[in-house]
Amino acid sequence: MLGARIAALRREAGLSQAELARRLQVSPSAMGMYEQERREPSVQTLVAMSKELGVSTDFLLTGQARNPAESEALAGMLFSRITSADRRQAGRPERPFSREELAVLFAALLLEP
Repeated sequence: MLGARIAALRREAGLSQAELARRLQVSPSAMGMYEQERREPSVQTLVAMSKELGVSTDFLLTGQARNPAESEALAGMLFSRITSADRRQAGRPERPFSREELAVLFAALLLEP
């Protein structure tokens, strides 16, 4: 689930694939492939990506936070994503997911080893 974590963290940072690719000095196509899990980033790219996205390489690779501060930051990110998704869903006539279901879904995506 490395690709899903990269995509979620990139979106949370407010970056497009092209912008993150530029900052990491890789092609936008490569960034798309990382997120689709069709290609794996090099060790150097992974380290640079963790710095750009503000998480440890441990979290990028495993979904496990390395320290309490990182756990708190990730919980905040998860809350932000759930709140954002909840706002988008509120405007729809039929809500396919409850707030609790969204929380479980996002937690599974971010924390899956």
